[in-house]
Order: sequence, then C-alpha cells, then structure tokens
Amino acid sequence: MKFREAWKLLKGEITLLVLLVAAAGFLSAPGFLLRLYAFPVLILTGALASMSAGLFNNLYDRDIDVVMRRTRSRESMISSRERFLYFLGTAMMVASFFISWFLINLITAVFILSGFLSYLFLYTILLKRRTTWNIVIGGIAGGFPALAGWSAVTNSVSVTSLYIAFLVFIWTPTHFWSLASGNKTDYTAAGVPMLPSTKSPEATANYISLNSAILILYTMVPVLLYLAGEGQIINVGMVFYALAIILNVFLLYYTLMQYQSKYSVDVYRKTFHFSNYYLMLLLLGICVVVV
Repeated sequence: MKFREAWKLLKGEITLLVLLVAAAGFLSAPGFLLRLYAFPVLILTGALASMSAGLFNNLYDRDIDVVMRRTRSRESMISSRERFLYFLGTAMMVASFFISWFLINLITAVFILSGFLSYLFLYTILLKRRTTWNIVIGGIAGGFPALAGWSAVTNSVSVTSLYIAFLVFIWTPTHFWSLASGNKTDYTAAGVPMLPSTKSPEATANYISLNSAILILYTMVPVLLYLAGEGQIINVGMVFYALAIILNVFLLYYTLMQYQSKYSVDVYRKTFHFSNYYLMLLLLGICVVVV
C-alpha cells in the first residue's frame, strides 16, 4: 500500500488536527515542563487511537463511500486487505489504551478511548445515517483529545481543558456543514442525512450562520474575561486573544458571503478550507501560551 493510500484510510489529516487539540490541552496545563516526557507518549497514543477510529470508519462506510465521488477510491484500497485492516485497527486501539495507561495515567487513557468510541459508535454507527444532527452530537469526539492532553499533565480536568474541548465541539458543525454543502450531491446520492442534503439552501445558510455566531461569541469569552481582569480562569494566552479577533472577522466575512453568492458551492468550499485554518491557528495560539 502506498503512503498516500494509507494516509487516506487512516484519515491522516484528521489525526494531525486531533494531535494539535491534544497538544493545546497539554501545553496549556501548569507544570507541563515537569511532565514533558509524557508528551511524545500522548502524541503516539493519540495518533494510534485517531487512526484506528478513522480506519474503522472507512471500513464501516464502504457501502456509501463508493457512491460518493470524494471517497469512492477507498473501496479499492480496502477490498483486498479487509481482514488485515480490521486486525490493524484493533491492534492500534488496544496498544493506544494500554500504553497511555501504563506510561501516563488511567484518566488520559480513558479520554483517548472515549474519543475513539464516540467517533466510531456514536457518530459513525449510531448517528451518521439516521439524523441531520449527526455531526452536531457526534462532534463531541473532537473534544476528548483536549481533556487527554490536560490530564496527561495534571491527572485531572479543568475549566481550560473543557473550554478547548467545547471549542472543537462548537467549531465542528460550521466546518462539516460547509463541507457537506460543497458536496451536497454526494451525500444525497449516498442517503446520508447531512443538513445541506435535507434542508433548503436558505435554511442551511441560516444554520451555518447561527453556529458561526455562537462560535464567534464563544471564542471571545477568554478575551472578555481578560478585559475583566479574570484572564486566569481560562488559560489560553494573549496570542489566542489576538488570533480570535482577527479570525472571527474572516469567519464573519465567509458567513455573509453565503448569502451574497446565492449559496455558491465555491463559497462553501472556501469556507470549509478556511475553517481548517481557523481552528488550527487558534490551537497553535493556545500552544504558544508557554512562550
């Protein structure tokens, strides 16, 4: 199997984002330097769990992936290796849980396992094909890496780690509804009830706008706390404050462009790509709180 094929089957891009969320949780925790040895273990076990979840997602969704232009190439990568891939996915998840338990702590291992279970069972199996709220509820999976990162340092949960976890949760609908709007015909053909394939373009734009407004307000909470002299409540740092203000201007621009462009597929695809940078830069801003 070529590297590019393996990268797609293991959902490498999602794994990188998961690891960045975990890093933000770890590096924002007080005393992380004393636990720095745990960081590579966190990255390794987080990557194994994320890739395992991505692999099982691809295995479970084979029947609908072949219908969608964006994903139909995955079938040829799986068909001749199915038994091996099931074994590989299981081995990666088991290794992830026990390595994180023995080398970090149990609560971190439980958070990593919870991310895997919520993505595979809650989102992929239970919700994805049954409800338009699939990605909203299923988005909970994206928050667990932040909790794992913080607990790898402190063996606990905090307001800051919960804030980062909910940041990913709230960001997810804007991100995936934009993706689904740019690939609406695929989801309709596959019978997957993503919001854009079940609602009118106007309604979809309104839902994305509402979620984006909530996201903008949420990212401004640490800024408002800082201005009120309570910046220590959520420890995300000055770089995050500046990035949140700048990025929210661009997010507002893309949100308004939905209406001005008459719900253009091109605009939704640009919004989807921007949303990747939006979250990535905010997380990087949190990571440099240590500087």
